[in-house]
Amino acid sequence: MKETIQSFNRILLYDEDKDALIDEILRLREENQKLRESLRKEKEQKKSLLEIAGLTKKKVRKRRKKPGRKKGHIGCTRHTPDAIDHIIHQTLEVCPDCGMSKLSELPSETVEHIQEDIVPVRVEATKFIRHGYWCPCCKKKVMAAYASEEIPYGYLGPNILIQTVLMKYYHGLPYHKIKELFFVFHGLKLTTSALAQALQRMSRWLTVEEDVIIEAVRSSPYIHMDETGWKIFGVNHWMWNAVNERLALYRIRRSRGRKVAKEILTTDYGGIVISDFLSAYDKSGRKRQRCLVHLYRDMKKYRELDKTEESQKAYAQLNRILKDAYRLDHIRSSLEPVIFLRRFHLIKERLFNFACNAFRSKHWQRISKRLLKHYEEILTFLEVPHLPSHNNHAERMIRPNIIFRKISYQNRSEDGARAHEVHMSLLQTLRLQNIDPVSTIKQAYLAHRKGNTAPVLAF
Repeated sequence: MKETIQSFNRILLYDEDKDALIDEILRLREENQKLRESLRKEKEQKKSLLEIAGLTKKKVRKRRKKPGRKKGHIGCTRHTPDAIDHIIHQTLEVCPDCGMSKLSELPSETVEHIQEDIVPVRVEATKFIRHGYWCPCCKKKVMAAYASEEIPYGYLGPNILIQTVLMKYYHGLPYHKIKELFFVFHGLKLTTSALAQALQRMSRWLTVEEDVIIEAVRSSPYIHMDETGWKIFGVNHWMWNAVNERLALYRIRRSRGRKVAKEILTTDYGGIVISDFLSAYDKSGRKRQRCLVHLYRDMKKYRELDKTEESQKAYAQLNRILKDAYRLDHIRSSLEPVIFLRRFHLIKERLFNFACNAFRSKHWQRISKRLLKHYEEILTFLEVPHLPSHNNHAERMIRPNIIFRKISYQNRSEDGARAHEVHMSLLQTLRLQNIDPVSTIKQAYLAHRKGNTAPVLAF
């Protein structure tokens, strides 16, 4: 019936004059505009009346916090150095204004000023001469030992190599900028290929220290794992990391599959693996804790994508279960073990019942399937005290490599990738343990180059 009336109206409009139709359209537009304006004024008037009656709160823009300390704070300046290396006295012989030579010094007007600066460093070339001797008892030639700062067959000293490692893998500078810095500040002429090859040779000697980190990772009670994209000469690879609060181990592999996690931790690893929901970690470790932050991200994303009542209720229900789990973990120490276990099993049962719901939304079907698959790996942090429920630490520890990836071509060869693994693992591990990387890596490298196979690191 409605379609018939619309068709009849169209026939009537066809019969009318074109100018009359245009006039009618303009009249309706003007009338529409007047009605909109009247409605707007009515809303403003109603709002002002409510504000006068105190029934609504005015939105007050928060003032931005003024940077710096508040007025009247205790003065703060740079600490005075413990030792003064030089004292320079500036005196006058004659008055700078009139030229009078008979000046009387005013002790109370002496002004002291302490300034710290860096002494320009020049390149120092050292020739090491090892003397050979004949031993009449052993009936053979014997040679003097290497000097303390000598790198056998090396043309660049340990200080240059350590600075290059820090600038490359800690500060993320490319080789051509490192080369430029050495020349500008020290007058040292180098080539980028010489620096790259030197760090690759250095990494081969430091694998002894990396082995210590590997053993410590495989014996740790829990480990965070994550991965990100990487390239070796333009070919797609994956950067893997296995870290905790004291250790960091990095691996670059072609695969993103389960075999890499198995290679890093081995099948005998008896600790807990904290990771996202990637299937590569399904068989790693004795137990697993899946990252709840990743779960929350997907929940919030699906709540925004799907505005249906089912979706909003599902989000609220799952959010309540997870919040109850966090609250239980927070008050763990104040509860009796029996009460804690009873509440833990209740939360676990609620989670299972939620996962068994038959959702119509494809997004929440995905969440439900994930919860059923990893049902035993969502609340592991309640079973093991002080276990993190998220994988944020792994993401923070892989961040330096992401910055490195943005400002470089990653690695140009397999040897370069291997050097990246060793140096980044050592630097990040030493940083986590607040150990000076300069002295430690220098000591380890010099010792291994002279034939000492005992590791310097010990965990």
